[in-house]
Amino acid sequence: MAGRGFSDDELRLYELLQQFLALSDDETVAGRIIVQGPDGTIVGDATLAAADIEDATQALLWMNVQRAEALNVADEAIAAVGDEAEAFLRGGGLS
Repeated sequence: MAGRGFSDDELRLYELLQQFLALSDDETVAGRIIVQGPDGTIVGDATLAAADIEDATQALLWMNVQRAEALNVADEAIAAVGDEAEAFLRGGGLS
């Protein structure tokens, strides 16, 4: 990647690729990931063993579940505020 400047998107993608490459030293190939930049330029590729694929899938699943739970908590908090406001207004608001 030397020789030219890289966009923030390309650098983020390169960092992602590095994490895939760091999963394990297992050289058994169960799959390959090719990372492309926004314009289709190939940033790099990584071969992955079956355990690497499973680990990456579990990590992403965990992250997505955490995000969904955080959104649910935020939605519940917003709904609670709305319920409190409705109760306040039904009670006559400020007197």
